[in-house]
Amino acid sequence: MTHDQLYEMGKAGMDYQGTCSDSSAIFSVDNLPILQSLTDALEGRHLLVTGGTGFFGRWLLALFQTLQSRGTKFEVTVVSRDPERFLMHWPTFRGCRWLHWVANDVRLIPSSLSIDLVVHAAADTSAVGQRDSLELFDIITEGARRVCKLAVECGARRVLLIGSGAQYGLIPAGLPVTEDFLGGCDSTYAGNAYAEAKRAQEVIGSIYAKDYGLDVIMARCFAFSGPGLPLDGHFAIGNFVRDALYADAIVLNSSGQAMRSYLHGADLAGWLLTLLLHGESGQAYNVGSDHAISIADLAHLVAARIAPYKPVCILGQANTSDRSFYVPDISRARGLGLDVWTTLDASIDSMAHWGRGF
Repeated sequence: MTHDQLYEMGKAGMDYQGTCSDSSAIFSVDNLPILQSLTDALEGRHLLVTGGTGFFGRWLLALFQTLQSRGTKFEVTVVSRDPERFLMHWPTFRGCRWLHWVANDVRLIPSSLSIDLVVHAAADTSAVGQRDSLELFDIITEGARRVCKLAVECGARRVLLIGSGAQYGLIPAGLPVTEDFLGGCDSTYAGNAYAEAKRAQEVIGSIYAKDYGLDVIMARCFAFSGPGLPLDGHFAIGNFVRDALYADAIVLNSSGQAMRSYLHGADLAGWLLTLLLHGESGQAYNVGSDHAISIADLAHLVAARIAPYKPVCILGQANTSDRSFYVPDISRARGLGLDVWTTLDASIDSMAHWGRGF
């Protein structure tokens, strides 16, 4: 099956990104070892979540749903520009009494909310979303400012700002990067709008913490895997799973030398909620796996688990002087009891199951 055919399937409402199938089982968080600690801390709270309909949000909602099913009583309000579109794809969340929707731009959230906790994750990380650099920069920075101001106005206690490992700029190869690394992006390059805006977001949070006593925690997120990750975007692991399922070969346009690591979506949701509830105010935490793997080895692993009879075609030329390295040190997060609980093998298997449409 060609990529064009896959695209046509998507337009017809039968796409391989899972938008027609709504299986709670494939988005399971039941095996997270921190569920009880989250249950105790969330009881009676009201959370505001921005960016609640993307990959991060879908896994957070799965975690919220699981905690609700365990008897924890709390409310969640999600800000989204188009809640109805999301609910059409994921009808399991339609009619949930604990879940409320605000259809609005994150920069225009009304002040009439009563909230205790905030997860601010709104930002379009897709290639399409980053074509308008000024709009992207404004959404991230003005969105963060609006969320922090709203938290102060509503008396919310804690805010988690979702940032990115891209904030570190070029990471030296060989060692996972710590939160104390003082590298940064090239601010003269417009393509760094996303990363620079995430850096500015942390400054905004720090100002609100100093001036208003707001507890602000920063999460610097790296690379992720699992059901819900687009199979036709700019995510290597998603594209490899797509190729393994539907193409004649798994194709790398690069040399495959770049080093990455992948945290499963269920683990991600558990990490983010733990940071919100138990993270130290004013502290930044890397969020991701510290198990490094080259892109070439990742392609071969995906092939071995999904389609061992298909070839892996590496089209780029090796260049040992330019090896991208994007792997976090997660010692600080481990201090909160967090870890990489889902193996990469299991994550690939779950993505294949989801990508097949069950």
